Amino acid sequence: MTTTLTLAPRAGGIDDIRREDDNRGYERDETDQHHQLVDRLVADGDTRARTAGRRARRTLTEMYPGYERQPVLQLAPTVSFRRADDACVLCGYWTCRCGGIAPAPALAASSTVGVAR
Repeated sequence: MTTTLTLAPRAGGIDDIRREDDNRGYERDETDQHHQLVDRLVADGDTRARTAGRRARRTLTEMYPGYERQPVLQLAPTVSFRRADDACVLCGYWTCRCGGIAPAPALAASSTVGVAR
């Protein structure tokens, strides 16, 4: 009688490393260290300001009175270009039916330099 041995697949060293990492549990990352440092600096600044009889400045307006920030986003009017073979803007037909009173097709932005109208 012969017995066959069945081996369960193993990942080997990688599996061991994963198990060790899981056994260590949750590990804090560098952002937590940054937040702890900032908290200590804020507490130190508050203490120094309090001993000097002042209050710590928190906002840009408190730190730099009279400073006017530039807007983060300035909305510009939308620029639309009309192709020469586009439909008429007045009547909406590809072949103009409004009697030739439609404006001339818009020129490309690069070709408008030095062109007299």
